[in-house]
Amino acid sequence: MQRAQMFSGPAWPRLALAGGLLLTALLLAWLPWWLAAALILVPLLVGLIVLEPALGLYAAILSVPVQETVRLPTGLTVTQVVVVLAFGAWLLRLLAHPERSPRLWLLGPWLVLLGVLLASAVLSPYSRLEALLQFARWVASLLAFILTLGTISTRHRLWGLVAALLLGPLIAALIGLVQFVVPSTAPESFLILGERFARASATFGKPNPFAGYLNMAWPLALALAIFYAHRALVRTAWRLHATLLALLFGGATLVLLAGLFASYSRGGWLGASVGLLTLALAGGRRTTLLAGLGVLLALLVGLLGAFRVLPPAFTDRLTPVVENLRIFDAGEVAITDDNFAIVERMAHWQAGWRMWQAHPLLGVGVGNYNTAYRDFYVAPWAISQGHAHNYYIHMLAESGLLGLLAYLGLIGAMAYAAIRARQQGNGTVWGAAAAGVCGIIAAVAGHNVFENLHVLNMGIQLSGVWGLAIIAPRLKSEGDA
Repeated sequence: MQRAQMFSGPAWPRLALAGGLLLTALLLAWLPWWLAAALILVPLLVGLIVLEPALGLYAAILSVPVQETVRLPTGLTVTQVVVVLAFGAWLLRLLAHPERSPRLWLLGPWLVLLGVLLASAVLSPYSRLEALLQFARWVASLLAFILTLGTISTRHRLWGLVAALLLGPLIAALIGLVQFVVPSTAPESFLILGERFARASATFGKPNPFAGYLNMAWPLALALAIFYAHRALVRTAWRLHATLLALLFGGATLVLLAGLFASYSRGGWLGASVGLLTLALAGGRRTTLLAGLGVLLALLVGLLGAFRVLPPAFTDRLTPVVENLRIFDAGEVAITDDNFAIVERMAHWQAGWRMWQAHPLLGVGVGNYNTAYRDFYVAPWAISQGHAHNYYIHMLAESGLLGLLAYLGLIGAMAYAAIRARQQGNGTVWGAAAAGVCGIIAAVAGHNVFENLHVLNMGIQLSGVWGLAIIAPRLKSEGDA
């Protein structure tokens, strides 16, 4: 009887539904596979994000390595769109349940930086469009930071955040390792070691940002690997569980560091050294001692390198790191194949310095280094590489002294939060994770001496890392010890 009632009544709604499904199937069959997949997956993703905004945060973090493979109108990226969508879904849920309003920490330094960058954009004598696009990237990073604080409210979601922060770099590292051992897949300029290998860049197009992306992950993986290895050694309960996790995070660390080596990025290696030293200092007394031994070992390596005891392929790559720190006039140096990269980098430093001298308070406008370069370049280096090859000089050039101070204030606030989280979570897995965040902050700060790691929306990854340090102490429990 019920079946008869189900099919009773007008037939046109059922016919319309069947016709719509048939039309959709035919449309999808005629479209390119990637567009058909997008028409199916995008509504599904939107629905999932509306139901669980934390999934939107994970998707935004995971999209960082692939954002350049999909071009959207108006210069937006997939990562930015996902962040805005997830933030909107979270905001709607917050308006529906205002009693669940989270405590949003450390927004002050963010707002100060964004205020300075906005003033720099509005008052820029160059392209306001480029300025607003770069400002939008920083806004997206802030939204990701707020989204992290607002959606990661349980330990399960916190572990989901850890997984997202490590999985994206891990996949990128695997792609980079394939590029390293299959040099035919890379441009000729990337070939190294007698053209038997190629510098890895994964989906980032260039090795240096790829190395910076990995520097935003491996200290966290290493800290968790050490924590669970120690737990497996000193505790009988859950020993197998801890051993498996130690192997999992340890394996991830090895892949990430292998990818970092394959990038052949001197700045990335220097940043990793600073990150490792900081991670050791944050680990406790024993690791602090190891850090001291590591510094002595580094000095010994440098001494051995000076006497050509180490392999030439290794020392030849590291020697220019010291030369990069030497200040000279790029316009008065004879250019050779050996010093080309060093002199070009110094030329971009000098151009950025000249921009700051001409516009000391707010710079030439956020996002306008490339546009202003033609007025400040050091001859014969008339072609800009897009940034100053030093993010601190880059901030001075684009947003002036106020912008640099605001940026350093934001980094300092996040470093302080990570140190406090390390102290509050001492002896717990989240204390170990906070030590990893300290290592990441230091690695990025060191790498930024030679690079701009706030490109390609990598700030989304970094915002998730910073948010992890703030949230972890709130959610720790006895089970985390």
